[in-house]
Amino acid sequence: MTNQKWIAYALEKGFEAFEIYQILEKNKSVQWFAGEVDSFVTSRVLGTSLRGIYNGKMANFSVEDPSDSNMEMVISNMITQANAITSDEEVVIREPEDTVPVKSKRVWVRPSNEQIRDVMKTLEEKCYQYDPRIVQVSSVQWEEVKNVRKIENSKGMQIEDEITVQALIAGVAASENGQVKTGFKVEMVEDLSQFDQDEFVEKLCSDAVKQLGATSLPSGEYPVILERSAMTNLFAAFTGMFSGDLISKGISPLKDKLGQSVFSDKITVIDDPRFADAINVVSYDDEGCPTRTKKLVEDGVFTTILHDSKSAKKMGTESTGNGFRPAYTSPVNVVPRNCYIVPGDKDLDGLCESMGEGLVITSMMGLHAGIDFVTTNFSLQCAGYWVKDGKRDHSVTLITMAANFLDLMKNVEEVGNDIKWSYGDIACPSVRFTSCAISGE
Repeated sequence: MTNQKWIAYALEKGFEAFEIYQILEKNKSVQWFAGEVDSFVTSRVLGTSLRGIYNGKMANFSVEDPSDSNMEMVISNMITQANAITSDEEVVIREPEDTVPVKSKRVWVRPSNEQIRDVMKTLEEKCYQYDPRIVQVSSVQWEEVKNVRKIENSKGMQIEDEITVQALIAGVAASENGQVKTGFKVEMVEDLSQFDQDEFVEKLCSDAVKQLGATSLPSGEYPVILERSAMTNLFAAFTGMFSGDLISKGISPLKDKLGQSVFSDKITVIDDPRFADAINVVSYDDEGCPTRTKKLVEDGVFTTILHDSKSAKKMGTESTGNGFRPAYTSPVNVVPRNCYIVPGDKDLDGLCESMGEGLVITSMMGLHAGIDFVTTNFSLQCAGYWVKDGKRDHSVTLITMAANFLDLMKNVEEVGNDIKWSYGDIACPSVRFTSCAISGE
């Protein structure tokens, strides 16, 4: 694909502005099972998405084969699409802007195939040696992903960046007295030669073994800690509430609440695509708008709305650099990037000690079906463990947590310090709440 040739041809055919967005993804996946390499897959995929403004309408087109021979056909289809659009929404293709480039602090050292194989083999062996109740290592997997993103448009924009990720993924099953429980762990690995295998195995296998013998609880109101993974998943389900697009449409639970207290004053939320401790660090969003750090909630008060160019125009403000594509084939949407609750002072053990007696929830199921985004009501099946005298006592399962998210976030007792960034755009530490309704026995 000759980008400037496509751009020049689109302008010649009447487009007022034209943009080419490309993602080149290189992936290596190695899976180990039952003492041998089960699969070894490498891939290289180039995704191309085109945007153009024609008669004031934005046409979008994704192409699998962006060769120059398809140029006339694609541009013609985009003109047809633009002519069929009846919406009067204001559309934007941005001018280039300078910013200070930023990169992740992560230093990725690519391992050899022999290193990968040896580590996966050893991990499988260590899992089986950890406890006789570990009856299966369902998989050990190594993943390498490198994304190179390029944006070029008719207004002179030319930007490029890349994101690299390396991860070990493993799953185990533990069994006792006919009961089977599973454990699963994903760990970002910058340098496989420095990777702590014993710590990984301990966390993975103990999570499965400790679930054995889990029981339910009588229904009632209990003090609750949402462990960081459960808190992250629940918070991620509601981060759309900060979207200027949804606020402008009146379907965000935070509509008309800018400047008001919406969470406990112990909660501060930051959105920072430039946060160097995270994985997905970018200097520009997918529209080429420079990214920046924003406090969405400060001491419980809703202070900033997230915008892409379109929602910013609609609300008479500027983009916050949050115009991202979930995939290259998707249109630009308002998306949080490296959005997190600011950590507190105590680790999870410290939160348990403060709580004294109550419930720690480590996992939640049914997040897509069990929440009402507009009202923020949710009812989710959960698992975790009971805390007695500030220490873990026994595992808990077959319970349901029901609450209103906004109400829950006003009843925060303490925020933990155990935040951990993985390959995702949302991260939270563990959080202790006053109480929550739990349905069980």
